Amino acid sequence: MQYLHGGDIYRNAVEYDFSINVNPLGMPPECIRAANEGILLSASHYPDYQGEALCQALAEKEEIQKEQISLGNGAAELIYGLCQFLRPHRGKMAAPSFQEYERALESVGAELVFWDLCEEDDFAVPEVFAESVQGEEDIIFLCNPNNPTGCVVEKSLLQKIAMKCEAAGTYLCIDECFLPFLGAGWEKKYSMIRELEEYPHLVVLRAFTKIYGMPGLRMGYICSADKNLLEGIRSVLQPWNTSIPAQMAAVAALQCDSYLAETYKLMEREKEYLKKELLNSLVKKIYPSKGNFLFFTGCRDLKERLLEKKILIRSCGDFRNLSEGYFRIAVRTHGENEVLIRRWRELLRGDGGIYGKSDYDTGDDV
Repeated sequence: MQYLHGGDIYRNAVEYDFSINVNPLGMPPECIRAANEGILLSASHYPDYQGEALCQALAEKEEIQKEQISLGNGAAELIYGLCQFLRPHRGKMAAPSFQEYERALESVGAELVFWDLCEEDDFAVPEVFAESVQGEEDIIFLCNPNNPTGCVVEKSLLQKIAMKCEAAGTYLCIDECFLPFLGAGWEKKYSMIRELEEYPHLVVLRAFTKIYGMPGLRMGYICSADKNLLEGIRSVLQPWNTSIPAQMAAVAALQCDSYLAETYKLMEREKEYLKKELLNSLVKKIYPSKGNFLFFTGCRDLKERLLEKKILIRSCGDFRNLSEGYFRIAVRTHGENEVLIRRWRELLRGDGGIYGKSDYDTGDDV
């Protein structure tokens, strides 16, 4: 299987990884301690296959019922589990968007329908998307904020889409894995997780991976008011799919409010720093992004050239509806961001550098 994601530090000589969108603060110390305690326990116990302690803690935080939550080995496992249980004949997704929706649909032989987002609209999901819901698809996937563009779908439009899906009997899966990076107030403004009772065909995906910096532990959760759906998803997943260390680290994470506050401040400060630097002759165009990453166009071989500087970024040419020359970089700590900019600018030098300044001419499209 071809690997389509960032983070492949195992086959690249990398000092700085800007290709994955995880919290640059790393996993909170409280979570590390909890995971270490879990390691001691996991040597002699099976995990709780229902993850009841974590589901209870999530229910209190998200203000929903714990029976409306099911855990997974990261959000990706739950995307596949959802498709494996529903066995949709036809599925729709925006393009570009997270590629595992497409792969999960293909794994069950579903016919794929793509809504191509327009570059001139900064790849935003348009209002007319809601009108396209006519009951012809069994499931629709939306990512909010979208990956790799960072565009956010307004709550009012999501509600319109959810109403259309409800009337058509179509499942709507909204992936909110990047939403926590917007900050507590904005997260509640955009999230659909408290709308589950109103829309029984609504499914919301979340993960600890990105916001709590724990991609290696693998912990995601799926929420729905349709308890038969959640039970069905669990029935197609292997038992004990989430480990004791991951469950315990996730429970601890939900108490890390000061860590989140520090994250919001860092994101706001460092995104502005990176935007300013990138627009100073480094990229052709930066697109509006609400996520913890920036999406832009630049020289086609930028990824390869930065790899020579031991920096890995995400080339987005393999996303449907994108081409070579589109890239995504994560927002990291100030020190890491400074290294990225410094090494990137070395490519601009005329005295033995790889690129001349004309190669980065931004023109009028920035």
